[in-house]
Amino acid sequence: MDTDNYIEITVTLLMGLLSSAVLAAVVKNSQAQAAKHKELVAAASKSVFKRVEMYYRIRRRTKDAADIINIRDMFHHIQEENEYYRVLLAAESKWHGERYAFYIKAIKELTEQQTQEAWKQRPFGPDAEIKPEHRPNHARINELSMQFAKDSRRLMNPLMRGWMRFRDSWLTTRIWKITVYEP
Repeated sequence: MDTDNYIEITVTLLMGLLSSAVLAAVVKNSQAQAAKHKELVAAASKSVFKRVEMYYRIRRRTKDAADIINIRDMFHHIQEENEYYRVLLAAESKWHGERYAFYIKAIKELTEQQTQEAWKQRPFGPDAEIKPEHRPNHARINELSMQFAKDSRRLMNPLMRGWMRFRDSWLTTRIWKITVYEP
């Protein structure tokens, strides 16, 4: 009888240890996935911000044709990088990929005019003075960046994830006509 008791206690202890080890592994994996997702979101945001920085590169370009070609190539690289991150985020979550696409579109619309004008503005070069009224709207750019960060946090919250999927679903976007990036 005592042997049965010892076996029962031993099995119970082993099951408890095994359960806690499995739980610890699940928690650790969850934390690793969250950290990986945060790195992905940070890299995607950095990629979008490169588009904003192109205004300053254009204004500080030299008269050298190689510099102009380099700027053109950077625009192509940024476009490829933005698409790469859009697909990565969409593979993780269709909703997140769509929010990232809206974020890129909003930044493009915000910086397009200044970028086009930057090619025409004189003087240009490394020492060119950039007037405040010609600069991109960094306050609005920051708002958009914070909104994308908020959307990314929402994706990691299971309760908010469901709400955001519903809010941006095909049915509700046709009703609410969501076509711009906003909170």
